[in-house]
Amino acid sequence: MTERASADELAELLRGALSLSRSGNRVAAIAALLSATGLAPDDLTAHRRLAAAYAVAGDPESARAEYDRFIARLEANGSSDAATVERTYAAVILPPAIALIAPRRFTADQVVALRRVAVAFAAGAQIFASGGAL
Repeated sequence: MTERASADELAELLRGALSLSRSGNRVAAIAALLSATGLAPDDLTAHRRLAAAYAVAGDPESARAEYDRFIARLEANGSSDAATVERTYAAVILPPAIALIAPRRFTADQVVALRRVAVAFAAGAQIFASGGAL
């Protein structure tokens, strides 16, 4: 398989997962995202979307495990700065341990707002880690 074919296949899996998730078929969306992470194990978007899909499906343990797996891969590849950014992102976007004891359901609007805050926070952390100006 060529690199271009892999990129096209990854994009198709990500689009398909989004469509499946929007239609409420979370199991199939997770399956598509698992395929995406298998196809492109270093793709940040695929891993973040898979962790988010697990969290939205009410499986915070799998969401956290997905982040831990991706962070371990970053560290193994010598990307300690990226691993730090992802740890920070996971701390913001994933529920804290206390939330695992008493899970809370968020509305769709709250989920979107939390994701936006987490993305902004992670971007700021990445800029800070690189020594750039906020």
